[in-house]
Amino acid sequence: MGLLAQIRLELRSLVELYLLPALAVPLPWPLAYRLLRWLARYPGLYEEEWRPALAQARRFVPIDDERDWAWRFRTTRLVDHADFWLSRTRSHRWARRHFDRNGDWPLTGTAAVGVFFHWCAGLWAVRDLRAHGPTSAVLARRPSARSMGGAWLGYWYGRMRLGELARISGRPLIYAPGTVQRARDDLAAGIWVIGTPDVPPTETRYGVPVTLFGQPAHFAEGLLLIARRAQVPIVVFTLALDFATGRRELRIHGPFAAEEPQLLQWVADYWQSLLREKSWGFTLWPMMPGYFAAPA
Repeated sequence: MGLLAQIRLELRSLVELYLLPALAVPLPWPLAYRLLRWLARYPGLYEEEWRPALAQARRFVPIDDERDWAWRFRTTRLVDHADFWLSRTRSHRWARRHFDRNGDWPLTGTAAVGVFFHWCAGLWAVRDLRAHGPTSAVLARRPSARSMGGAWLGYWYGRMRLGELARISGRPLIYAPGTVQRARDDLAAGIWVIGTPDVPPTETRYGVPVTLFGQPAHFAEGLLLIARRAQVPIVVFTLALDFATGRRELRIHGPFAAEEPQLLQWVADYWQSLLREKSWGFTLWPMMPGYFAAPA
């Protein structure tokens, strides 16, 4: 990559990951959200993300207005990045003012495996779990400049975000290799382990056959495998974004027995229902072909 192209890439990262999301910090959230939603009308924002996302999403879900869909996708990305800066500067009282709840956290006095998804913005859901008692170790992937689009500012943002995730969860993150054993050790100590199973099976060794969008596919079983080996239950949670108001809805389901034979298909079905409900909230649309390819 040439120097000029690298400078442009760094400037884009500066604007998209730092400057615009941080505008939410000094403002009341209703006003901040209106500002972020207005800024997201610019089609050049997150262009390297929303265009390939739209190209894949239209293959799986109905999209009546593609311009509106792209606007909502960009808004969700801005909110997700703003949440990092808000989490650094707000107490949990902020969340209580701007959340609606659907369900309560179970098993707050014992270990469990928590499952959430790359859908809408989930950082504050992890904070909410910690606010109700359990510390949790989050399964994560180390950032690299390549994984952040080749920008060094993106790489440092990724590192800071993972550092914030470790801070709010209360435990060091769990990185490969040795993921399963480290997760089992934490669970044995009464700590929750949480992660996102909606990573394409081409990225993991734990892909298992399921049906997705009416087609044969694979879905990652790693979290359920950890729960079965540790003999702990599964809890599924999501944090939806109301596009009109910016309010969040925390949805909590479970606990479920990890040994249930159809649990992985249920998780995959629930994930599909989220993508159909707010398809613009899913950030991994460009990786969708990986769900229908052979697992790693």
